[in-house]
Amino acid sequence: MFDSWLPESKDHLPLTWWKTHPVYLAAIIALVGAASMIVYAVAGGGVMESWLAFSFPAAFQQWHVWTPLTYVLVNPPSLWTLLGCYLLWSFGEAVERHLGRRAFVRLLLVLLLSSPVLITLLHMAGLRSMACAGMMQLEFGVFIAFATLYPHAKINIIILTFDAWVLAAIIVGISALQGLAARDWTSLLLLATNVGAAYAFIRFEKGELKLPSMPKPHFKASSSQPERAVKPARPAKPKGPTVDDILDKISHQGMQSLTPEERRILDQASEEMKRRAR
Repeated sequence: MFDSWLPESKDHLPLTWWKTHPVYLAAIIALVGAASMIVYAVAGGGVMESWLAFSFPAAFQQWHVWTPLTYVLVNPPSLWTLLGCYLLWSFGEAVERHLGRRAFVRLLLVLLLSSPVLITLLHMAGLRSMACAGMMQLEFGVFIAFATLYPHAKINIIILTFDAWVLAAIIVGISALQGLAARDWTSLLLLATNVGAAYAFIRFEKGELKLPSMPKPHFKASSSQPERAVKPARPAKPKGPTVDDILDKISHQGMQSLTPEERRILDQASEEMKRRAR
């Protein structure tokens, strides 16, 4: 199914075109995020949060099993949400072009599921009353992925210019300090999970990080069985006559005794000697 929806032959091509502009998946997701603010305003926050936001009781007790994927659609109208959608479009398109659409979809799934998985684990450990809603963490995770891919890309903010990794470090540092000041350990864990997932995924895709592999077991032969002697490998025989063999044949039988293959070998050896003499 993954190959039929996202064929590898179209991995680095845009989804469609609008006039003369290519449209990538990141742009579609950003537009869906912006449209979700309109749906939130029309349907009401109570309906959106009760049916689409993720929490452990909603997903596993009320059987709202779609919430690990739909919580990003709970976006109240906000200028910051709209700005985040624009940044998702801009930085996400650069990441998608670099990785290809298939890898970009995998990145989105990792970022999308990291928060629900962490909240589920914390709930099972006894830390309850936690939920996640909105696409801010998804947008920030995509920006961390961009900063990992292009750490020295220049980003202009009003009159200041930052390297991407510097701006990412500033945002992460301020968010961490805010969580520490409020003693909000859950927010700190969610921040670390989001940043770590994006960073690790990009390093894995670049081949700089490998998953641990299980060592292969080696079985020794039983001591009761005699060990077989290892025969030394025989030297490979040459596939045709050597130059020395051909010269020896000429001295005994003359040039007319050579076969076409032997003449070819002799001519090649002569040409090689001429090249070396130059």
